[in-house]
Amino acid sequence: MLAKLCVLIVGLGVLACLLLGTRQLRTQAAHEMADVQKRVARHDRELWKLRSEIARRITPDKVELLARGFGDLQPISAERYRVMVRLEAEEAGETTVTMGGR
Repeated sequence: MLAKLCVLIVGLGVLACLLLGTRQLRTQAAHEMADVQKRVARHDRELWKLRSEIARRITPDKVELLARGFGDLQPISAERYRVMVRLEAEEAGETTVTMGGR
């Protein structure tokens, strides 16, 4: 009878430790999630500051002036688009880093 009581007490102790460990992990996960949310909010604020700075510095007149500096701009035709995609794929193939051969 005493052995059964000791096993029961030890079992309940182990169960209580597991429960406390699980609770601690949940608390820690919630804390880390809150930290991540704060970091995301901070990055969002910085992003909006940068966007407003860009909007303040770039006006439609400046964009038009920059575009005129490139010369006569025309829409990309379907053929020109295919050529650009092919050239980009070739360039990507030349700069691709691969694992060393055997």
